[in-house]
This record gives sequence, C-alpha cells and structure tokens, in this order.
Amino acid sequence: MVDLKNYICSVPFNSLEIHNNVCFVCCPSWLPNKVELGEIPLKDVYNSEPIIDIRNSILDGSFKYCSKELCPYLSKLVNYGVTSGPVTLKVNSNVNNPIVENNTPDYLVMNFDRTCNYKCPSCRVDLIVENSEGIKRVEKTIEDIDNYYSKHVKTLYITGSGDPFVSVGFRNYLRNFNPKKYPNLKSIHFHTNASMWNKEMWDSMPNVHKYVHTCEISIDAGTKDTYENKTRLGGNWENLMNNLKFINTLPNMNVKTSFV
Repeated sequence: MVDLKNYICSVPFNSLEIHNNVCFVCCPSWLPNKVELGEIPLKDVYNSEPIIDIRNSILDGSFKYCSKELCPYLSKLVNYGVTSGPVTLKVNSNVNNPIVENNTPDYLVMNFDRTCNYKCPSCRVDLIVENSEGIKRVEKTIEDIDNYYSKHVKTLYITGSGDPFVSVGFRNYLRNFNPKKYPNLKSIHFHTNASMWNKEMWDSMPNVHKYVHTCEISIDAGTKDTYENKTRLGGNWENLMNNLKFINTLPNMNVKTSFV
C-alpha cells in the first residue's frame, strides 16, 4: 500500500492553464477544481486561496482534489508503486511551500481561444471562431499575461483549445512577440493542426523562432479520405503534407503527431 504522504506532485506549484474565464493548475480531467476569473483577477490567481488549498492537499499527502484513476502519474504510483513525471518522493523534492514566491507559473498553458478552422467529431460539432468581442477578450488576457507573468514564465504552451495560427489574437501575439518582456523564457510549444503553419506564416513571426523547439500536430488520420471526410471536416490532405514537409526543414524541431 502506497502512503501518498511520502510523495509530492510539482504540477500545481509550477503550472497554470488559462481557459475562457477560468483557470486550472493541472489538466481539468485530473484535477477539476477551477478558479473563476470573474471572481479573482488573473494577476492574483496563482497564489489565490483555492489554489493554495490544492497545494496544501498535496503537501499533506491527501491529494483529495486529484483523480487517482485518471491522472496517469498518480495511477501508476497507487497501482504499481512507480513514480514518474512530476510525482516524486518528498525527500527528493524542494517543494514545501504552498505560496509560489514570484506569483508566476513556470509553465503557462494558453487555452483561452477555441478558434479553429476545422470541426472535428472528436472535438466539436460546429465551427468555432471568436467574434470581435471574443477577440478583445483574448487580447485582454494576453495583455494581462504580458503585465503579470512574462517576467518569470519559462514555457508557453499555445494552444490546447484551438489553433495558434488560426486565432487572430494568438497569431498577432506571435507576430508582435517582444522577447524583452520575457527574459526567462526558454521555450514556446505549439499545439496545432498545422493547416496554416507554412513558410509565409512562420516568416511573419521571427521573434519566436528561437523559442519554438517542440510542437504537437493533431492529424487524426492516415489517409486523404479519412482526413477530409471523417476526422478533419474542412481539411485538405495535400496542404497538410506540404506543411509537414516545411516544418520538417526547421532546425532542432521536435515534432510529435497525435491521433484520436
């Protein structure tokens, strides 16, 4: 029997997912507790009472908010006694304070724009594109990130909710990216369908090139027919192949492809 009091998970101490009007400190499927941005402003979220409560539940070993079935790391520990990923023995960790000193996550997931040019059965039934009001909301959140998190954040993940190149807000952010605002940034990770990631798009955002070394490309098909008629409604197989060939020419790029 594994005693969770001997273990720690570092994720709520270094990560933040920003969604539309809510925030999470882990994957919502594994740790569903959310913080409403209408109640707590983004600048105060990371050391807010609900998140401190989550961290204390890990420090005291109860892990009461975490799903021990759905979280792959906790599940592996509970069922097999094996530590992996962010779950480690407490004696090997320096995580011991529920307050994060600089009030900033190291790892920031930007999930607050669901805009995408595809409607895929595994994700959505309708085409989702932000209107002018939605674009303003996205831009305001980006402005808050620039103001409150940019100084200390180390990794930006764009985006698990839509497509970074289709979103007007994210696309403009990447094209106008100012590295001076992000002195500790090490990497930008793209999660995309790659339909718009061509040379012209890439060349329009030169200031992010040195940060983008990893990406996940959602393909969900192995043939033209499956891609265009079953899993990627609105997709163009030849366009995807051309863009993948281009992405393959980028230096030091670690490409992961995903299939649902």
